[in-house]
Amino acid sequence: MASANGIDFVHTGPGTVAGRYLRRFWQPVYRAEDLAPGKMVPIQIMSKRFTLFRGEGGTAHLVDFRCAHRGTQLSTGWVEGDSVRCRYHGWRYEGSGLCVEQPGEEEGYAGKIKIRSYPTEEYLGLIFAYLGEDEAPPLRRYSELEGEGVLEVYTPEYWPCNYFNRIDNACDVGHVRFAHRESREAVGQALETPVLSAEETGYGVRTSVVQGGKLVATLHFHMPNTNHFRTYLAIRDPMSGFSSDYLDRLLIRVPVDDEHCVSFPLDFAHLSGEAARKYQERRQRARQATKDSHTDLGEEILAGKLRMCEVTEQANLKNLTSLEDYIVQVGQGGIPDRDEERLGRMDVGVILLRKLWERELEALVEGKPLKEWKVPENLGDTGQV
Repeated sequence: MASANGIDFVHTGPGTVAGRYLRRFWQPVYRAEDLAPGKMVPIQIMSKRFTLFRGEGGTAHLVDFRCAHRGTQLSTGWVEGDSVRCRYHGWRYEGSGLCVEQPGEEEGYAGKIKIRSYPTEEYLGLIFAYLGEDEAPPLRRYSELEGEGVLEVYTPEYWPCNYFNRIDNACDVGHVRFAHRESREAVGQALETPVLSAEETGYGVRTSVVQGGKLVATLHFHMPNTNHFRTYLAIRDPMSGFSSDYLDRLLIRVPVDDEHCVSFPLDFAHLSGEAARKYQERRQRARQATKDSHTDLGEEILAGKLRMCEVTEQANLKNLTSLEDYIVQVGQGGIPDRDEERLGRMDVGVILLRKLWERELEALVEGKPLKEWKVPENLGDTGQV
């Protein structure tokens, strides 16, 4: 997909303009709980492969994919202390990428060898890495997802479509009435066509949803690739009935390659005490009740082997919502032909998002200053989605 001025949003490999832009931001690369001390895994982000490992002391490191000696895959080796040893000839690298041991070689030769390493930080249950060429900026923080509450970091979602299919959808509130019909009906929410508006903010795009003349929801898109919204929970209290507690949901969409992406979803429920305990128990029951992955079910629906109405009893609400998104976003194709689209008034958020991307990428190409996106202390949410 390219803008009217030929700016390519889709391809993100090394050297591409969109890839250069995304690499200016910290990106999540792995769920922290899935990387135990002493574990090492190969990963791919923006069409480039890396080696991710956690030292025995607990620190996560990201280095190049291959050993500098004979180019074999480092992740087939093993972790020793806070370093990794190559399986082929035993060359050992610290987390900084410096080679510190070469069995059989002359003393001092190892210190001349270094593979690239990348800064990492852990935050909100995710491992973030900075893949850019410049000095890493401070990692973006979300104050509303910190403090007392229940953090749930979901299994990352790997989908066979371009990452822009996913971030386009973040500002496309008009799809909710139809794409999420089953999940909306499951919780008894009204299915109405809203009036939408979108505006640029200091962090990205704020989309407002109005129904019946009343503002009912506000959604936030943090440039360049993070969706953020608030949803409310109906928690039964034996003394007072239902009370309105809420959670913030964050979804960060990262390219794997040009036709595959990964989404890192997490919830932060603003609950404490007994309410937090009950919420965690309910979430545990919901996870146990889910029979099939939404990706497997989605592929069956896209192949015409299954209908959406036949799976609503098999999935919890989170999984059901993901399934609904999967079939419409993956159903667009790996890299959609955006020239064939016909956008209208309901696409106001999509149009604005693409204009921001076009403006920033054009500035990057021309060497002009880029906007410094910042998350405010309080986003001022109203309503729910």
